[in-house]
Amino acid sequence: MNHIEIKGVTKKYRNGVKSLDNITFSIGDGVFGLLGHNGAGKTTLMKAIVTILKPTSGTITVMGRDTTREGDAVRRNIGYLPQELNMYPNLTVFDFVSYMAGLKGISDQKEIQKVLAQVDMQDFSQRKIGQLSGGMKRRVGIAQALVGNPRILVVDEPTAGLDPEERVRFRSVLSRFAAGGRTVLLSTHLVEDVYQLSERLAVLRKGKLFFTGTSQELLQSVHGKIKILTLNSDRELLELRKKAVVISTTFEGNRIKARFMDENNTYFVPPISETLEDAYVYCMGGKAHE
Repeated sequence: MNHIEIKGVTKKYRNGVKSLDNITFSIGDGVFGLLGHNGAGKTTLMKAIVTILKPTSGTITVMGRDTTREGDAVRRNIGYLPQELNMYPNLTVFDFVSYMAGLKGISDQKEIQKVLAQVDMQDFSQRKIGQLSGGMKRRVGIAQALVGNPRILVVDEPTAGLDPEERVRFRSVLSRFAAGGRTVLLSTHLVEDVYQLSERLAVLRKGKLFFTGTSQELLQSVHGKIKILTLNSDRELLELRKKAVVISTTFEGNRIKARFMDENNTYFVPPISETLEDAYVYCMGGKAHE
C-alpha cells in the first residue's frame, strides 16, 4: 500500500520561481530517501506533505487523506522533524517533549517516557536542552515527532553535522520506527544515509523529479560508464569537464587522477565498479540532462 501519493505537484511563488515542477511519485512503507542539493525542492515538498505549505497545483494524499482539504486528519498520521527545530534551552528534555505533546492534545506522561525510551534519551530526561550535544538534540526532535504513534515520520536532513557515531545511532532509530509497516520519509543530501536505510528513493533536481526507483536501479543508470583517467595538467582537467561529468579528483605528484562519468562512451578506457555516490553526482550534474 502506498501511504503517500504525490500527483502533479507544482509550487510556484509570486516572483514566478517554481520550487516544485509537476512532481509525481508514491511512497509505501519502510524508509524512503529523498535526495537533492540544497535548493532542489526537498524541503518545500516535505512542508507540502505535512500541510505547512499548499501546492499551487496537483494533489498530495497521506493515508488516503488530501493534505489541502483534510489537514487535521493528515497531521494525526504524521510526525515531523524539520531541519531546524526551535527548542527552549532552559526546558528539560522531558518538559520540552511534554510541551510539544501538549500541542498535539496529548498529556499522558507515560507517552513521553515511551518516546524518550525509543530514542535512548530516558536517562537524560531531566537534562536541560541547552546542555545537550547536537546529536542528542536531534534525538529529542525525533522523540517529539514520535508522540502520538504516527504511521509516517517525515525528517529533513536529520544527520547533517552529526559525528559518525551519532549518525549510526540515528539511522538505527529511523530503521526501527519503519519496521512493521510504517513509513519514514528521509530528506538528505548524504548518500550514505540513503544507502544504509532506503530501499527506494527519489532524486529532485532544480524542482523537477529526476529519478525515482530503487538504489539498484539508480546504480544501473551509471553501470559501465564510470572511468578513471590520469591527466597531466589543470588544462586537461578543464577539457574533460567540458565533455564528461567529473565526479572526483585526486592529485598524485604533478598528475591528476579524475574519476568521471563517460555518458557517451567517448573515452576508450575500461569502466570501473560504480557506487551510489557516482550515480548521485550524475543525477546532480549529468551533461545529457541539463
